[in-house]
Amino acid sequence: MHKKWLIIGILALFIAVAATTYYVSSRQQSGSFLSESTLSNPDLLTNTEAILYFSTTADQDMNRDGLSFAVFVDSEGKTKLFEMDGLELGTVYATEDTFFMEDRGHVYLATSDGTETFSMPTEEHTGEVTDYNEDEGLFYSVYNSGFTEDGGYMSNIRFGNEEGFETVNIPYYLQMSGLADGDLLMLTGEPENVSLQKMPLQKVVEIEEIVSLGPIGERIGMASILKEGDYYYLVMADTEKLTSDVYRIHEKTKEIETFPLFRYKDIDDYIVRIPYNLRNAATVQEGVLYYVDGIGEVHAFNSETGEAGVAFSLEGASQGQMKMSEQTYFQDGKLHLFRYHQSSGTHAIDTYDLRTGKLLNELPVEGLNDMFNYVQQKNKRVSPYDFVVR
Repeated sequence: MHKKWLIIGILALFIAVAATTYYVSSRQQSGSFLSESTLSNPDLLTNTEAILYFSTTADQDMNRDGLSFAVFVDSEGKTKLFEMDGLELGTVYATEDTFFMEDRGHVYLATSDGTETFSMPTEEHTGEVTDYNEDEGLFYSVYNSGFTEDGGYMSNIRFGNEEGFETVNIPYYLQMSGLADGDLLMLTGEPENVSLQKMPLQKVVEIEEIVSLGPIGERIGMASILKEGDYYYLVMADTEKLTSDVYRIHEKTKEIETFPLFRYKDIDDYIVRIPYNLRNAATVQEGVLYYVDGIGEVHAFNSETGEAGVAFSLEGASQGQMKMSEQTYFQDGKLHLFRYHQSSGTHAIDTYDLRTGKLLNELPVEGLNDMFNYVQQKNKRVSPYDFVVR
């Protein structure tokens, strides 16, 4: 039953996003498409302030004609576009000197020395999380890959660098995931018993169970698994009880504490409040968990007092099921919001101070119409699935 509600909720969000993202105002300026050679331009590596990832949904890729774009935004809001094949829920990642991008069957690494394209033997259709292991110099990207021939489930991990990429797999469906201390964090298992587990991001798969959370019931993860100090944090909704709760788990004692975050009015309210991007919906800073729901309310949970409430609201955020391409990203005490401005017919990146809720900056983003017009000519729709700020 929980998977049914997961599908209903997330599809409602993605369909709405796709429908609204498809609309483009003619007032937007032109961007420019990148080739593999221009993708490695040192100026692009230096001047990129933010990266967005747009893609068609998996159902639009049934005939292997889906497509995706990495959108590079500079300090003036001007954009450069790099086209790839489709990958729903795909990711982008940036280190100081390298851009990591991915699609259904490829990994791309762009540096000032050039762009490397790696064809992968196993195609993926649903992205999960991506990280970089500095000690090993390896990128890791995780996927909820699908069912195996014997009825099991497999989640693949692509890992590698400019020397090449390989694939390993873990035999689980990931109910939730996250990254902390060089580990992949996972909530996984059978419906009658799910557990929080961790696995070092390394070439050899070594999975360690942290603690069992019992039957999954009607609970659904609403954000990435987080960690600060000795505590893991999980934000989970219960579609039967219509609650959203914070689970705090002590790494050493395994003690599980549950704190109420907020209640949903009804199941429609739950669907409307599904975050814009589950992997970028929450952060923990100095014992305070911040969580952005699907109507732009920023909830704050104080782990010392157990108190929770709405800290502030994002200006101009969608209030209904029709989403306006919003994406969020937390960085150094700030919350960045990519959104569509209906009044001006343009997109922008708004930056908020997390502690005060003050709007610090608004950066208009120009040039997305090239992408949308190109996609429209192919009778496709693209939606934003990832957003990072450097």
